[in-house]
Amino acid sequence: MIEQAIRNSVRRAYQYRCGYCGVHEDEAGTLLKIDHFRPRSAGGDSELENLVYCCPTCNRRKGDFWPVAEQVTTQRLWHPHRDHLDEHFFEHLDGRLIALTETSAFYIERLQLNRPPLITLRRTRREVALMRNGLKLAQEEQTRLRQRVETLSQALDEVLEQLAHLSISSLQPGETSGKT
Repeated sequence: MIEQAIRNSVRRAYQYRCGYCGVHEDEAGTLLKIDHFRPRSAGGDSELENLVYCCPTCNRRKGDFWPVAEQVTTQRLWHPHRDHLDEHFFEHLDGRLIALTETSAFYIERLQLNRPPLITLRRTRREVALMRNGLKLAQEEQTRLRQRVETLSQALDEVLEQLAHLSISSLQPGETSGKT
């Protein structure tokens, strides 16, 4: 059993997300599990470097997998913190993960990282990010337009003041501006 303090450290280290598929515990609706990257059955320990915060599905799919000697080059799992995952696969616009190497293809397949709910989640996250970016740009434009309106309003006040001054100074003594 893993102590609560260690569990909390792992949760924070993984920003409350599955280290394998990226699902947040809020999206999962529950606390995630602590996985031994190198399983205890293969000599793994409970040191922080060997612990991965992961969702129940990834935990079940990974199981106690650990490559045998002849599989080490192609059939292995990337460590979420030690390996640079963006060098091994990328996210397609449709939400699927695309493998860049044979090992990455194994990783995606083993953990079923292209399961429909994850594809939908990635697509939704992308759409939300685009909407947030659009909102940010709209707010920046709104601020710019407000500043422009303020500048134009000040310029209009100055012009009106000058017109009033010209109108008063152009009247001859004894004249009025009204028609009779």
